[in-house]
Amino acid sequence: MKRAIALGTFDGLHIGHRAIINAAIDKAAELDMEPMIYTFTAHPMALFGKQPPLLMTQSERMAALGGMGCALSADEFSAEYAATEPEQFIKMLIERLDMGCAVAGFNYTFGRRGDGSVELIKKLGEKYGFAVEIVPPVMYKGEAVSSTRIRACLEAGRVKGAGEMLGAPYSITGPIIRNRGIGRTLDYPTANIAGWEDRAVPMAGVYATRAVLGGEKYPAVTNIGRNPTVNGEHTTIETHMLGFDADIYGQTLKVEFIERIRGEIRFPDVHTLATQMKADGEKAREELSEAA
Repeated sequence: MKRAIALGTFDGLHIGHRAIINAAIDKAAELDMEPMIYTFTAHPMALFGKQPPLLMTQSERMAALGGMGCALSADEFSAEYAATEPEQFIKMLIERLDMGCAVAGFNYTFGRRGDGSVELIKKLGEKYGFAVEIVPPVMYKGEAVSSTRIRACLEAGRVKGAGEMLGAPYSITGPIIRNRGIGRTLDYPTANIAGWEDRAVPMAGVYATRAVLGGEKYPAVTNIGRNPTVNGEHTTIETHMLGFDADIYGQTLKVEFIERIRGEIRFPDVHTLATQMKADGEKAREELSEAA
């Protein structure tokens, strides 16, 4: 059976990406084909040492794509792929994956140096006899949704806007590790997560978040930054789960960013910091209540 194939990297699987995949599903039904997603296991720019901060880990992306209701084909982006001429890449999809319809976003590029464009796909469709569906941009506040735009939102601390473009709150998941334990001395224990070094991290500051632990969601407040009041040296992501206190070191925590509360501040002493942390918790509860 021929396949209608959605083409892309799909980092973040945002609402624009979902429109492309849903278009492939619709075209497959219309043309009596099987819908499929074709992507690469890692971001293509990683091969050149220019990978942008990721909106999803590769395993998260593969799992999310696998849940879209399509067959999934993912290849390693190698030097051989990077050197493949655009037309040869399309021929590979036809010969190896029985592509009968190519579905791509309006700004999709492919092949050596990214020389392939949607205009070329249309020409090759005529040459080789496959259908082509180019999906127009999905707009958010007057501009096209893109992974680049979502990263920019996160860098500016606009996590709510990032979540609206993603179709779900932006999240970071990682194992809980031991840190200096300063929060506990202030009666404000925090869970520090690791393993986010390749991820897009929101701007330093304090956020209303939801913490997901063992399948349960908890209201939370998360600090991103170097903790200047206590002379921190490295950026950390620390989450205080409101009304929760248990030994959870070594477990995996998912943090969903809902709204920014404030920027990072150096307080005159830890007592002032502790007072502010409690106020942050109350503000987080308000934001989470409004977002529910």
